[in-house]
Amino acid sequence: MTVMLFARLLHGFTWSVPPNESCIDLFESDGGTTKAKPLLAFAKPRLSPEVYDIR
Repeated sequence: MTVMLFARLLHGFTWSVPPNESCIDLFESDGGTTKAKPLLAFAKPRLSPEVYDIR
């Protein structure tokens, strides 16, 4: 279920670096199990508005 929801997020939006960031930081913390900083990305709807209507 999680993989399906993640795939829909990737497919439904165009992803880019937020305007106030120069790049997306994917470095891990010293322990190596989590990211050092939260992942920030800007999502712009890519499909027609009817697809996102969840009434």
